[in-house]
Amino acid sequence: LTKHARCRMDCRHITEKEIIEIVHDGKINYAKSGKGSKGYDTYALEGYSSEHQHVRVVVAPEDDGLVVITCIDLDNEWACNCD
Repeated sequence: LTKHARCRMDCRHITEKEIIEIVHDGKINYAKSGKGSKGYDTYALEGYSSEHQHVRVVVAPEDDGLVVITCIDLDNEWACNCD
C-alpha cells in the first residue's frame, strides 16, 4: 500500500480487508486501467465489499505482487486532504 492509498483508505472508510476482497474478487474496469501518471501499467479493480461498499482499487504490478496505488468509494464523495 502506498502512502497515498493509506490516506485515501482512511478518509473514504475503506479497510485493508475490503482492499484484499476487491483485489481478489473484483472485476477489471479496462476503461479506468492503463498507464498511470508515472508511466506504469495500472489496473482498476471494482466490486462490492462484504461491508457493501462499491469500491475501486487501482493497483500496479511490482516484483512478484501488486502495489495498491489508490482506492475510491464509487457511491460516496468523501473529503480528503491527501498529497
